[in-house]
Formats: sequence, C-alpha cells, structure tokens
Amino acid sequence: MQAAIIMPLIGRENVKKLTDESMERINKDLRGVYLSGLFNVVMGTPVDEGRARNNWFLSMGTPSSKTTTSKSKGLGAIRSIRQMPDNVFNNKVYFTNNLPYIESLEYGGYPNPVKKGSWDKKKKQYVKRSEGGFSKQAPSGWVRTTLIAMQNKIKTL
Repeated sequence: MQAAIIMPLIGRENVKKLTDESMERINKDLRGVYLSGLFNVVMGTPVDEGRARNNWFLSMGTPSSKTTTSKSKGLGAIRSIRQMPDNVFNNKVYFTNNLPYIESLEYGGYPNPVKKGSWDKKKKQYVKRSEGGFSKQAPSGWVRTTLIAMQNKIKTL
C-alpha cells in the first residue's frame, strides 16, 4: 500500500488572482462590444417618425415584450442600453424590438415598386422612402451586419 503525500499548492493565491483579473477584463471587453454594437443597432434603425428606433429594449435572461409609442428618435433605447448590468459574461443578453414592421425594415418587404409613398407632413406631399422593397435608409438591413461585426470583435478578445 502506498502512502499519499499531501503538499500545499504554492502560489495558488497568485493563480486565483490572475484568473479573476482575466475574467474581469474579458467581461469588461465583452460589455464594451455589446454597448457599442447595440448603440449601432439603435442609430442604424431607419427613421420616419422615430418610433422604430425608440422601440429597442435591453433585457437579461428573457426577451422583452415591451413597446412604446414614444418617437424620441432612440433616446429611450439608448437609456435602455445604459441599464446593462456590469456582469454580462455567461449571461443571456437580449435586445428586442417588438414593432410589427421591424422585420420589413431589416429584411425588406415593402411594396415594389412603390405606388404612392408615405405622406410627409412637413413637405405636405408623398415621399418614396423605400426602393426595391427595402427602406432607402437601410437597403441591406443593419441588424445582421452589426451582429456579424460584434461577433468578429468578440472573436478577437
């Protein structure tokens, strides 16, 4: 029968400290990618009256079911982003827009060709804001390209 020799692990505190510091840095970097990317999603949202831009909601764990009638051109959505918790690593982060036409803004689906356009109160005339079935402000969408850029940035962390 062999006897077990128990020896203390020398330097364990240093390893734990380095691991904790690495996790804090990774979390901070990941949070920075989220903040920047989600801000780009908000600011890239096509604007007519501003309702679509303002209907992005950040939530943790489960998607938000909220909507707003506010037309503050994204200020509410930016406030939502600022509520992001400090710890995002290993947590599910959702950024949701529940307006029924948000998918048409991203994937297209507007009438093609445009028959009349949208009434512009200021100009007092119809204005064609879409072309080829897509919003002229985001003809290729913007959410998917922003998510790909975020994914690529995360891979470099």
